[in-house]
Amino acid sequence: MSQGRLIVACDFGTTGFRALVTETTANGDLEIVGCAHERVEGFQDGDFVDLGAGARCIARCIRDLEADSDIYVSGFTYNIAGSHLHSVRATAQVSIGPGPRPIRQSDVDEVIKMARSMAIPFDQKILTVTPVEYSVDRVRGIVDPLGRVGSLLEIQAHLVTGSRSVLNNIENAVETAKYKPLGEEVDVMAAGMALLEAQEKEQGAMLIDIGGEITNWAVYRKGAILANGSIPWGGNHLTADLAHGLRVEWEEAENIKRQRGVVMRNLVPEVALSSLFEEERPEGTKGLIAAILEPRMEEILTMVKNDFGDLRELASLGAGVVLTGGGSLCRGTKSLCEEIFDLQARKRYLPRKLAGAQQLPEGQWATVIGLCRWSARDVNQSGLEEDLGQGGGLLGKLRGMFRKSVGQEKMAAEG
Repeated sequence: MSQGRLIVACDFGTTGFRALVTETTANGDLEIVGCAHERVEGFQDGDFVDLGAGARCIARCIRDLEADSDIYVSGFTYNIAGSHLHSVRATAQVSIGPGPRPIRQSDVDEVIKMARSMAIPFDQKILTVTPVEYSVDRVRGIVDPLGRVGSLLEIQAHLVTGSRSVLNNIENAVETAKYKPLGEEVDVMAAGMALLEAQEKEQGAMLIDIGGEITNWAVYRKGAILANGSIPWGGNHLTADLAHGLRVEWEEAENIKRQRGVVMRNLVPEVALSSLFEEERPEGTKGLIAAILEPRMEEILTMVKNDFGDLRELASLGAGVVLTGGGSLCRGTKSLCEEIFDLQARKRYLPRKLAGAQQLPEGQWATVIGLCRWSARDVNQSGLEEDLGQGGGLLGKLRGMFRKSVGQEKMAAEG
């Protein structure tokens, strides 16, 4: 193995945990070194409701990752998701001086600091602050105000807040599993970093991640996130509908959904719905499957559309909708999405270019890949600090990752 930086991340998903080791290459890209997946235990709606079971699940997942990648893991980054997250729009302004002058980086830092200091409920913590646009002397729509001459700098920023209790509990679960928590990122923003191209974010795009229990969404415009949210419905609800309608066990319903799932009735031969009510165990024809699944998927996508709410902004998204997550795999999801949003839609589950992606097993790896990219970006931004020998924060935690552990032939990676 080459001596690049190793980055370890774990996606705490609603149906399973996925862990990944990636290595940064000479040109700054990532290459997959190893992966692991563990069926979820003790975890619900983004929180560890059973700390012991959840910590054991984490430990099993990371041990499998160590075996697959032949490294020793002491810590990792992870995602934050769930209904406790809230999207907030913040505004702030700073006076540049007694007279107009070019705006400096210190002015930008100050206005972002003021946006971050907005009042939020005491039990919430600000996770991310992303500038949406700047204004200089009331001139709006400025992407980069540096060097612009003015007297008043204003900002509109997108904030994501999360429950302090949930955040502390997740960190506690990681530590109980005997690993170091090296940082967190909002789930859907990590997926966006993995799946959306810079041009798509600039043109405007909505990412919809249909998970097992939750559907997360995010809207990007002019290169930055504009809004995000979640609804408490996902792929497991499609399975539950099939199990109820066809009177079969959950496992069989899940297999039917994966192998023959269709969410648009006009894609398959029409059938009479009377069998759903008259037969003890209706035959799972494509027409009947579509009749069961279409209303639920339509409800999920409509709820996402209503949750965003800004129909004028939605209509201006030049890059349309990108669908991901296991719940979007059913045939017809793309067409139904285009019908509901009146936008171009496409499915995407992995970045277009990622070395080693072919070794990943079937499943949803976008979020954990995004977490690795997020960590790699922060390390790269700290490159100068490393050259000066001042490593702190995430970079400091990454130091020593290539030490040989005593009596072992494994590399040691902290993140």
